[in-house]
Amino acid sequence: MKLKLGFIGFGEAGYFFTKDFPADKVELFAFGHHQDEDNEKGRTLRARAAENGVKLMPSMQALLEASDIVFNLTTASAALPVGKEVAPLMRKGQTYIDMNSAAPKTKEEIGKAFEASEADFVEAAVMSSVPVGRTHVPVCVCGKTAEETAEKLNALGANFRYLSEDIGLASASKMLRSIGAKGMIALFAELVFATDRYHLTDEVLSRLNWTMTEEMGFMGFVNYSVASAAIHNGRFVHEMEEVVSMMDDLGENSIMTQAALKKFEWLHEQGYADQFAVRANTYDEVLAVKHKMDEQKER
Repeated sequence: MKLKLGFIGFGEAGYFFTKDFPADKVELFAFGHHQDEDNEKGRTLRARAAENGVKLMPSMQALLEASDIVFNLTTASAALPVGKEVAPLMRKGQTYIDMNSAAPKTKEEIGKAFEASEADFVEAAVMSSVPVGRTHVPVCVCGKTAEETAEKLNALGANFRYLSEDIGLASASKMLRSIGAKGMIALFAELVFATDRYHLTDEVLSRLNWTMTEEMGFMGFVNYSVASAAIHNGRFVHEMEEVVSMMDDLGENSIMTQAALKKFEWLHEQGYADQFAVRANTYDEVLAVKHKMDEQKER
C-alpha cells in the first residue's frame, strides 16, 4: 500500500521536497491558496505539481481526508493558525508535520493545539537548502511519534533525524544554527561590499579561507574566536572603532561591523578578560567561566 503524503502549501519548498519520492511507494497531494489563480504564480504551481506527480486537492478538508501524513510548508506566520485549524479535523493514525522556520514557542503552541486532536504532531526543522537537498534535505524532528515517523519517511528517501520527544528542540536547533549561518551570510555580504572598494576582495577572502581551512580548520577557528573574544575584547573594541570609521569614510553600510563592536563592548563591560590568567584554548573553557559568572549574578 502506498503512503499518502499531503502538503499544505506548494511553493518552492514543496516543489523541491517532493522531487525524489518513489512514485511506486507514495501518493502525493497538495493544497495551495494560489493553485486556481489565472496568473503566473498559479500556472507555475499547477505545472510544478503535474511535473512531480502531485495531485492538487480542491480544499484543505479534501487534502486532510486523502493523506496519511500532512506537511505544513507555508510560512512561519501561518504555522500556528494553520496548525490550530487542522488539529480538530485530523483523525487517529494521521501525522501532522510542521516544517516551517518558526520559533520554539510557536512549535510548542502548535503541539498544545494537537493535545486534543486524534492525530499526532511532529515538529520539524529543515537544516539545509531544500532546492539543493530536495527530498533528501536534512530535517530534524521532535515529538512522541517523531522517531517512528522519521523511520517511515527515511525508508522513502527522506533524511529525517530524530532528536527528542520534546517539542521545540528541533526549531531551537535551527534557530541557533541561524545565528551562525545567517550571521555569516550578512557578515560576508558586508565584507565583500567593502573589500570591493579597495579591489582587495580576492586577497582578503583567500587569507580568511586559509585561516579557517588549512591553518586552523573550522572547529579550531571557533575555539580561537570564542577565546579571543573573551580575552582580547578591550583591544578589539578599539580596533573595530577604527573599522567603523573606515566604513563611514567609504560610505558603506556597517551594520555587522557595528554589531561586532557592540558585542566586544559588552564582553568588556562584563569583565570577561579579568577571568583569565592565561589564554583559554577552547570555547568550553570560556563557557565554564560564563556559567560561573552567571551563577554569581543569580546569588
